[in-house]
Amino acid sequence: MNDSDQHARVTLTGLAPLEVLRGGNGPTLVWLHGEEGQRGWLPHHARLAERFTVMAPTLPGIGASELPDWVNGVPDMAKVLLAALDDGGVRECILGGVSMGGWIAAEMASMEPARFAGLVLAGSQGTATGDMNTPDLFLMPYRRYISFGYNDARSGVFQDLWAGEFDDDAVTQDLEVMELSALLGFKPYMHDRSLLPALARYSNPALLVWGANDVITPPAVAERFLDALPASELATIADAGHYAHLERAGAFADAVIQFGAKLGTD
Repeated sequence: MNDSDQHARVTLTGLAPLEVLRGGNGPTLVWLHGEEGQRGWLPHHARLAERFTVMAPTLPGIGASELPDWVNGVPDMAKVLLAALDDGGVRECILGGVSMGGWIAAEMASMEPARFAGLVLAGSQGTATGDMNTPDLFLMPYRRYISFGYNDARSGVFQDLWAGEFDDDAVTQDLEVMELSALLGFKPYMHDRSLLPALARYSNPALLVWGANDVITPPAVAERFLDALPASELATIADAGHYAHLERAGAFADAVIQFGAKLGTD
């Protein structure tokens, strides 16, 4: 998918300017990327845009999205994103995110549970894995870590996005993503013990989308979110790792679209 296809770049302000990729028609789906970064309008965006108006913010601190100097953790990040939705007039929507973006989305839902008609968490960070062998973002080269998020890092899907020569913009984003990830999740590593108890306030439907072979947030993590969310269900994507939205974009989008249809948000 070419980065210029069927979407626009808009800027929302609130507490800080936030760049957003926007495309499609239908009920609004706000989708937050994680530590894989914002790598353009990708196949999962395009497929979701067949059913939703997709709003995909670039997280503050990356690219043109500014990071206020008072942000010191995921709760602060959630406040910045909620203010941006206020500025964009987004009062009710489906909210989702992957990995670190799922953690931020969960925090937002715990803060304003009535605002979101549905919540989609894909391989969400935010709670400890309990596994000493979990790949650690800060103990290996960045793109090596990303490779652990795929079921098959030899596949063309991985190679097209992550391998070969990459330009200065890609290198810059790698560094910005690492810096933001360290700010939000260095210690304790990618979790907050208060998240799941607070998330229990969110009683609207929630969908957990997990790659069957996720080693970054293993299936036990999905079970903890299922236990915390009163109206949640799990969709497991076969032959996918942590970044199922990238590795199996069609199956991932189909699960989200089916979830949206059950909400009756048209």
